[in-house]
Amino acid sequence: MVDDARSDAALWLEATSGTEASFGVVYDRYRARIFRKAYSRVLDRTDAEDVVAVVFLEAWRRRRDVRFVDGSLLPWLLVVTTNVSLNSERSGRRYRRLLAKLPAAEHTVDPSQEVGDRLDSERMSHQITAALQRLSASDRRIVDLCLVDQLPMAAVASVLDLPVGTVKSRLARARAKLQAELGSLRDPGETSTPSTTAAASDDAEVTR
Repeated sequence: MVDDARSDAALWLEATSGTEASFGVVYDRYRARIFRKAYSRVLDRTDAEDVVAVVFLEAWRRRRDVRFVDGSLLPWLLVVTTNVSLNSERSGRRYRRLLAKLPAAEHTVDPSQEVGDRLDSERMSHQITAALQRLSASDRRIVDLCLVDQLPMAAVASVLDLPVGTVKSRLARARAKLQAELGSLRDPGETSTPSTTAAASDDAEVTR
């Protein structure tokens, strides 16, 4: 299929004016992207397809209220995907990317050690999920969009209808809470690790 050069905003205007094919172009443009985001959270193909369907149904239901960022509908669709995923999330699965920031266990041929590492990972996953659940729903959305989807703060602010300063302060507050709780997962006496440094670098990148 030849890529349609029209902007999302132009296509959406046509779709809401009665041109159903234009909605189909938007759907084809972002279905795979929304599916990947949904799948990364529910880890089930059928559930992810259900999320995609709900996202686009919600987009059509709220077609007069959608928001565009530089002519793109994607940031708004990602927010809706986040909201739908929040409503159907499964404990310990949604934020596995955050686990990657924790120090990795060294490979060993000792089966008992491998089992211990797996149990430790499950324990950390539960604690991370619990820490995220203690954030407000609005802060979890900001963490998801800024840290997982890596959207610029200006885009997040636009689609959430918040001042950029509010997004920045809420993100900083949420990160401080998560870092305080996740810090308890490190061994006593452990100092900052390359993963911690990488996380700080991520913060700097997000705030650009």
